[in-house]
Amino acid sequence: MNFAPPALSSSDLLSPMTKAAAPAPHALPDSWPSPGLAATIAECRPFYHGKRVLVTGAFGFVGGHLARALHACGAQVGALDREVNPGAGSQIELAGLRDDVEIFPVDITDMNAVCHTVREGRFDFIFHLAAGATTIESAMGDPYATIMANTMGFVNFAECARRLPREERPVLLLSSTDKVYGESEALPYDEEKSALRGVGVYDAAKLAADIFAGMYHQALGLETIVLRMCNLFGPYDFNTDYRLIPKAMRNIFRDHDAPELYFSSLQHFRDYLYVEDAARAFLLLGREQKCRGHVFNLPGAHYASTPDVLREVIQAVAALQQRAHDEGNEPLAKWDWNRHIRLIDSSLSAMTISKQHLCGEKIKAATNFEPTMELQEGLQKTAAFYAWYFGNRRCA
Repeated sequence: MNFAPPALSSSDLLSPMTKAAAPAPHALPDSWPSPGLAATIAECRPFYHGKRVLVTGAFGFVGGHLARALHACGAQVGALDREVNPGAGSQIELAGLRDDVEIFPVDITDMNAVCHTVREGRFDFIFHLAAGATTIESAMGDPYATIMANTMGFVNFAECARRLPREERPVLLLSSTDKVYGESEALPYDEEKSALRGVGVYDAAKLAADIFAGMYHQALGLETIVLRMCNLFGPYDFNTDYRLIPKAMRNIFRDHDAPELYFSSLQHFRDYLYVEDAARAFLLLGREQKCRGHVFNLPGAHYASTPDVLREVIQAVAALQQRAHDEGNEPLAKWDWNRHIRLIDSSLSAMTISKQHLCGEKIKAATNFEPTMELQEGLQKTAAFYAWYFGNRRCA
């Protein structure tokens, strides 16, 4: 069963081509930083310049963007991850940052290794973005490992920071999720009013860390900030097997096929935010003393149904091809792919939340944060990256 997207004028202009490797520019189309992020970096550079900061999960999607932004602010950046080999796909490698950051190959569930890193690193800030099982599917398959990484991983950093002399303790910022609110008829979610109903494996593990962050601040005197994030998208997300937008890009650019949509997701609504706006939020929260001890929602720039977002993806790729046609980039302009949405079955419907929508008034009042990247522009930047990635790199 297929859903046809709205009429796309470019599709009638392009000639079909046999299924070869996705054509793409030879050079990585790195549009980083966006104007919004560039402005925030300039604004925050006086605060972060020279400070020692640790980004956990720095070889991952959001962590890579944040580590790069902090480096651009003049901070001394530590990049911590379990997998830090040069061959592993990461923005730190592709952007040429490996020699500019201090790399810590640490498993966040290993408390001894975490404590050694925190004690010897003498960090001013720890941005804790490392996580395990970041999708429902992987979390359901290994609940114990999910809890150890997403709950105890944070507790390890908080406890090791607490053991330091008070004047040496870093500020600890936790990446949480909108899934902690669970299913709710009252939307958007409000930090002060909405109940916390996260019951899935991933949801509950992140919620536990979220609660422990509050406990470490209020009961044990550690300065913490929690940021509950919505669905993020953008270049350098290599989770192309599960996450909606990178998986759709894989379907299109690698498989020449239609983006997949779980049948159970037809009525799902989500917030979507370009990843560089998330990096901006972390920078702004970290520098504000008044934000410590608080929980903040990270609102999306676009709230829409999942099918509508996939239609936006199709339009973004079509626009990329139209631009290639106009610029005479014949291989990309003539490249053939399936411009529909392909429905597939899923057994996970009982563990998914139908509507997730975040109120962003609190973070706006505290930091003046608002999203700066519109969905379609962000998707076109994302599509350009994946056209290059699947066209110029050996991908499974």
